[in-house]
Parts: sequence; C-alpha cells; structure tokens
Amino acid sequence: MNLSTLRKLIFEKNILSFLRLSGQTQSLYRCAFATAAGSSGVLNLLSSGPRAAPEIAQGMKLGSDKLHALEAWLECGVKAGELALSDGRYRLKGKLSRLLAQPRNGISASLFEEVTRYHYDAILQAPRKLRDNDSYTLDDQDGELIARSSRILEPFVEEAVDWAFAGRRPRSVLEVGCGAGHYLRYMKQIAPQLEVSAIDYQASVVDAARRNLSGWGVNDVLVEHADVFSLDDSQRYELITLHNNIYYFAADRRDALLRKVRSLLAPSGRLLLTSSCQGGSPAVAALHLWWSLSDVPGGLPDKRQLQQQLLDSGFTDVQLKQLLPGESYYGFLAS
Repeated sequence: MNLSTLRKLIFEKNILSFLRLSGQTQSLYRCAFATAAGSSGVLNLLSSGPRAAPEIAQGMKLGSDKLHALEAWLECGVKAGELALSDGRYRLKGKLSRLLAQPRNGISASLFEEVTRYHYDAILQAPRKLRDNDSYTLDDQDGELIARSSRILEPFVEEAVDWAFAGRRPRSVLEVGCGAGHYLRYMKQIAPQLEVSAIDYQASVVDAARRNLSGWGVNDVLVEHADVFSLDDSQRYELITLHNNIYYFAADRRDALLRKVRSLLAPSGRLLLTSSCQGGSPAVAALHLWWSLSDVPGGLPDKRQLQQQLLDSGFTDVQLKQLLPGESYYGFLAS
C-alpha cells in the first residue's frame, strides 16, 4: 500500500474509526460461528479430537457436493480464532468454543445460543419488523432449545415449588407447559404419592419431556399435547403451575387464561406462577422485545399488573416473591 492510499484511508474513509471497532466485530464473528458450530454438533464432534473436513461433513450428514461451502464456513471459524487448521484437520482453539463444547456447560451453551439466535436477532430486526408489520411466531422458536436454556432457572423454580408445598402439600398437580419435564420430576421426588399431570402446546416439547421422564425412571406422570383452554373443567387439581410461559399468551387473553385455570382448581386449590417480568437485565429486556415483536402481543408481564389480574380473575391472597435477587424474576402464589 502506497502513501497516497494510506492517506485516503485515514482522511477520506476514516479507517481509524473502524479499527477502533475491530474488537467488537471480531466478537460478532466469534459468537456467530461458535453458536452455529454448537447447534450443528460440530463443537461436540471436535471436542473428541481434530477432524478433516470430510469427517465433519459426514458428522453433519452433508453430501460431498457441500464440502466446498463447508470448508468456507470452517475457514470463518479459523479466521475468527475459534478453530485451528493443521495438516488438513480442524481442532477447537478459541476459549468460547472450548467452553461451549464441554458437556457440563450444556445449559450455558443453550443460553448462549438463545441469546445469539433470538435476543440478538430481535434487537437487530426490530426497526424493520415494526416498519414492515412483520411478526415472530412460535414456529420461529426451537422449543427444545428454549426448554434446555430455561433449565438455568430450575433452582429458583424449585424454591417456588417448595414455597407452594410448605405446610399445605397438594395431592394433585397440573403443570401447564411441561418444559423439559424437570419440575415434574422434582415434585415427584419430594412427594412420591403426588398425582401429577402436564400439558404443553408444542408437540416437540411434549416428546422431549416424555423422553426425559422415561430416562429418569419417572413413569407415573401423564404428559399430553393439549391446549389449556380445551381441558375439561370436570377434572380438578389442588395445584396448577405455570412456569415461564405466561407471555406465551397474548395480553388480552391472560384474563381468560387465569379464569380458565381457576375453573380447573379444586375449591381449596392454588395457582403457582413463575415468570420474568418487565425490568431487570438486558437479557430480560431482549426477551420482552422478542415477545413484543411476536404475533402474541403483550410481552413480559408487569409484576403489579399481573398481581392485579390474578385478583380480578377471582383469586385471593395473591403473594408475590422475588426469586432471583437483583433480577425481575418472580413467583406468584394465589389461592
């Protein structure tokens, strides 16, 4: 590069400002590659040792005609510093990829993927989606990924379950939105004689929960693919739980949801609801944004408005508990 070119870059194109952003752009490349490599199984494949591109293609179930493009993608990983290439074989190099590849970090990897795939996209796409009147749908979500990433909240939901069970243990429970099935197992562990049923609107989530429960040896929990509004009111439960899913219902349907849930409760029954609420960290703000841009309008609930909605729907003694210190994550226990 001659002096004239350098002068143009500095004084006409202000290249110095871009150079100041190089750290941020490198982070974007690393995050994008590590997320894709994790969700495609490449991180797991390379965690057991270096692999040549044809071996990686085979692991990804790609035909030989895709090999050239695959190598171009892997080169992005090399240039971003997440992979190394030596003697025609790729290995994990970057701290991010090596961290995400560790089996014990599975929940963190799912959280990272959720942030990269959904939160980042919502922030990036919001102006266009608002301008074009374009909405996210549930089909834009990977239900199993969301169920896995939500497991980070398990200790807090378990605390909420203990709160609901303290001094007044129910004999029957319906869980609306079964997730990965963890809370179903937890309730059976602390109350083996408990009669537990669960439903979920997404068939893939139901299938995953059934597999998990079977693998855990929990075979006396009924998990069905169903809409809560279709349930027969003749079946009553002493406790109904809704964990991390109130925002799956549009704001103008939440009153109807709460009234429906109330109709499924025994006379002395209670509702336990846990949810992120408006406010809190950037992650919560991005989650609120994604749902605000979805075809299920409403976003995350406001904790005080939700408390009032419960009262307006016929519940009494609505207790509110902050489950995660410093974060807007709450439990609601209503009689």
